[in-house]
Formats: sequence, structure tokens, C-alpha cells
Amino acid sequence: MDVIAKSSHHNITMSDRMSSKSVVTSPVPTHPTGYFKNLNNQLLPLTYGEGTFIDPEVIIDCPERVKIGANCAIRKGVVLRPETGEIIIGDNCVINHYSVFHGKGGIYIGDWTIIAPNCGFYAQNHSFDRFDIPITKQPNIGKGIYLMGDNWIGAGAVVCDDVTIGKGAVIGANSTVTRSIPMACMAAGSPAKILKKRYQDNWDFSNRERAEHEGVPQNIYFHVLKRGTLLCEHIITNENVLDVGCGEGIITAMIAEKGAKVVGTDYAADAVETAQSRYPNISFVVCNTTCLPFAPKSFDKIVLSDVAEHLLPIQFVRTLGQVSTLLAVGGSVIVATPLTGKGKKGSTYAHIYEYSEDEMTRLLGRHFSNVRLIDRSFGLFVAQKS
Repeated sequence: MDVIAKSSHHNITMSDRMSSKSVVTSPVPTHPTGYFKNLNNQLLPLTYGEGTFIDPEVIIDCPERVKIGANCAIRKGVVLRPETGEIIIGDNCVINHYSVFHGKGGIYIGDWTIIAPNCGFYAQNHSFDRFDIPITKQPNIGKGIYLMGDNWIGAGAVVCDDVTIGKGAVIGANSTVTRSIPMACMAAGSPAKILKKRYQDNWDFSNRERAEHEGVPQNIYFHVLKRGTLLCEHIITNENVLDVGCGEGIITAMIAEKGAKVVGTDYAADAVETAQSRYPNISFVVCNTTCLPFAPKSFDKIVLSDVAEHLLPIQFVRTLGQVSTLLAVGGSVIVATPLTGKGKKGSTYAHIYEYSEDEMTRLLGRHFSNVRLIDRSFGLFVAQKS
């Protein structure tokens, strides 16, 4: 039996076209389905987006856990192995020959990403603490890999577990990425380090991901301060507060001034370094939003200030799950995000997905009760953990 990987459409015969009961003027498209070998050499079906080409010699294990968008090209020899996780590939992506994906913790690839040949993505890690049993029988845990979109991963690069690669970031050939790379940066080496930024030194709001201390236009800086002031109205002295996606700590410092015991986190090591140097009395941690390294029920309030629009939607959903785990019963999450409803057609390059009021209300309602929109101009929500 031949492996088939091509688009399928309804067949329209001449008699159909001439029927008095119905007149069909053009084919009706459906999502194409191809049959691909898994690791046991069995042929299994996979449905994928319109305009996507998948080479017949691609190996797709557990296709029910693989989702591929429209207008993608998946070249010969690629292995997609989600195991107990999932692999989700956005639209307009190119994955070149013999790249391998192990997705126990989930691998999420944003739109317009290019992955060169012979790359490896490993969203999992074996523990190896014991000698009385083989390593292969010890726990194998995955945290997840996120490529935010418009990325270029050079040939032979390896991306390890618990890594986020920001939108527009480029990874050099033969690099090993062991920690997250911020938006629009070029990184290379083993381990990969940031070499330079793709944007110019002049501060451009449309191409930046976070508010910074240096060079920010005055109107943007005042906007951030006003947002922080509104957020702080919901913070009480001596509360334990987590500021997720804190950037350079501008709003984290405002929360501390309210007398709260606050910790800031960000996936960008350079941002955390700046925040720690400016605010040495506040604790800052480098980590991804989906893997927050704190004990359950540790916080009274958790803040996500202009973070949601910079995450892949699935990433934001997983982040809310983390937040729910870390909040004490009766604690609150405070979210601020632009409520344009533009979805993937964001207002700026840096925005990956912009929610509507209804979308955000529904997402928060999955984990929290008493969801309230406090200020629409800042998209400021407060919701409570029951």
C-alpha cells in the first residue's frame, strides 16, 4: 500500500453540475488527510491544514496528538513523536529534512517558523539519580518547548526542555538551546547565548515585548505606571504576591511599595538581571510562565500584567493552570491585557494573540470564580480561586 499525503476534495461530476436539484459551481474543500508510518511501521491517518505538504517518508507517532496548520511543508525524514504530550505546529511553517521532535512535555511552534535540517527538539528529560535500575526505567518528565513564531532555527540546532524562544528570535546552526531566548534576539553556541538583537537601539513600541527603564518614550512609560497604579489598588500590605512576566520590574517595584512580599519572574534572563540590579531587595527568578517553580498555594495574589498577548493561546491556558495551582484558596489573579479581539492579527509585531472581553472572561472562568472586568481601557480583570 502506498503512503498518500495530498489534499482531498469532493468529486463533482458533470451530472451533478447539471442536476435541477442542485447547482455546484466549484469544489468544496475539506481538510486533507494523509497516511504516515509510525515508529512501529504502521500506516495511520493524519488530518492537517489546507495547502500543507507532508512528505510520505515523515514518521508521525500517535497522530491523534499531532496538529499541523495550513500552508506548511514537512520534509522527508522528519520524526514527530509526541508520546504522552502533544506537538502543535502553526500555519506557514517549514520543517526541513530529518529534524526530530520528542514532545512528552508538549512542543508548540508558532506561525511562520523555519526549522532547518537535522534539528532536535526534546521536551523531556530522564532522571538518573539511581544506580539500582537502568536510566531508561527512571522518571522521564517533560515541561514543554514553545517557539513563539517567525523563528528561524539553524541546521543541527538542539532545543532542550523548558525553553521558550521569543517571537522573531533566530538560533544559529549547531547551537544547543538550554534556556529561553527573548524576542527578536540572535543566539548561537553551546549553550546558546545572545549575540545581538535584531531591532535597532531606538525604542519602538511595535517591536518590543516589554517596558524598559532606558529609552522608553514618556507616553509609554506613563501608560505602564498608570496600569501599575490600577493593579496595586488590589494589593494589600503583607500579601504574598507573584508578578509573572515582570520584565525589568517596574510594576513589581510598585507592588513592593504597597508593602507586599513580592517575587517577580520572567523568561528573559537579561530582563531579570536588570530588575535585580535595580531592585536588590526584591527577589526575581528566571523561568517560563508554564513552569513556575513555587509550592502550591504559595501566593495570595498573582499578577499577569500585559503578558497574555505575548503568549501562544495554548501557552496562556497552561499558564492559568499553573496560576490556579499556586494561588491560595480565596486568592486572586489580576490580569491586564488589551481587549481588541483581533486574535492573531495583533496590534503590534510583539503581540501574538489579542483577546476579546468574552474570550478572556471564558478563559479565566475555567479556573476561577467571580471574574470581573475592572477597567476596560487596560483590560484589567480580577478573578478569585474558590
